[in-house]
Amino acid sequence: MNRNKKLAGIIVWLGIFLSNTGGVFAQSFEVNIMTGGATGTYIQIGKDIAALAEQAGRDNVNVMQSAGSMENMSSVLLERYHQFGIVQSDVLDFIRTFRAEDAEMRSMIRNTRYVYPLYKEEVHIVARKSSGIGTLTDLNGKIVATGGENSGTSLTSAFLFDVGNIRPSRTVSASAADSLEQLRAGSIDAFVYVAGSPTKLLSDTSAGDDLRLVTIPGAIAGDYYVPTTVKAGTYPWMAEDVMTASVRAVLMTYEFDPNRNTYFKESCDAVTEFSYLIKENIELLRRDGHPKWNEVDLDAVPSGWEQASCVKAAFDPQYQPPERGGVGVFTPTNPDVDCSALANPISKRLCLMRQNEG
Repeated sequence: MNRNKKLAGIIVWLGIFLSNTGGVFAQSFEVNIMTGGATGTYIQIGKDIAALAEQAGRDNVNVMQSAGSMENMSSVLLERYHQFGIVQSDVLDFIRTFRAEDAEMRSMIRNTRYVYPLYKEEVHIVARKSSGIGTLTDLNGKIVATGGENSGTSLTSAFLFDVGNIRPSRTVSASAADSLEQLRAGSIDAFVYVAGSPTKLLSDTSAGDDLRLVTIPGAIAGDYYVPTTVKAGTYPWMAEDVMTASVRAVLMTYEFDPNRNTYFKESCDAVTEFSYLIKENIELLRRDGHPKWNEVDLDAVPSGWEQASCVKAAFDPQYQPPERGGVGVFTPTNPDVDCSALANPISKRLCLMRQNEG
């Protein structure tokens, strides 16, 4: 099967998924950030962003688990109160490449925008150390889990296997957490997991675990992905550097017209505020947030995509974030707040910093 036929199957699947996604109408305004699984990096990044909003006085922000990039992109496009979603850059490339052949892809291009490019996500292909699987070509004839449905990992797997001419005997649709269990049980030979390292799933292991990362040669990755290296010691069982491929995580949103209706106006205001909070606190996030904030490059814009108008408003020199009182990043600190009681470490650090400044 050639590359276009294989990827055309993904287009059909994505169209079915989008057509079956219904609207969610909340009773009051809220902001939802679509992320990923409970043990992935997306959800940690989402929690860091939500912590900034919490510290600025917002109490209506939810960090939502999801299947990943595919679901996140469709939610931003179709779902009410799903203003943000983190998406892999190769999913965005895929949408651009096939927009002429698919109406849903054209709708995504027309109605969604990027907020900020974020960090590199490494392609983790995990196998048992004792299996003899060491490089991508060793997956020929093997049983490989390629991510859950609606995940960016499933699309990345299809791309990599196609360009690398890899023919597993069977592929299995499963989340990363389920895949790790199946790998340990011996029911699969390897699994693919696209996430920023270090991932919680693979960090919560031990040095004695029979696990290894599979090498993706630069010659294969280079045409579509950025070759990168996961350093020795990133995970307890990693004794040496491993070459792999990477994509970039991108924070996406809808192109809200604030003049359309109240919901669009409130959502645009939220997008502007969150964009401001991120850019003004990027050094704090790098110091106190997930380690991947240290790789965030706000200038690494995704090719062919536009930044949202509501994001650009955050760069207006006249813009000031709303003052809500209480403990805020940009408002006077309430000295009576118990900073130690705040669950999120970034919120706690911000709170203590403001109280110390007072």
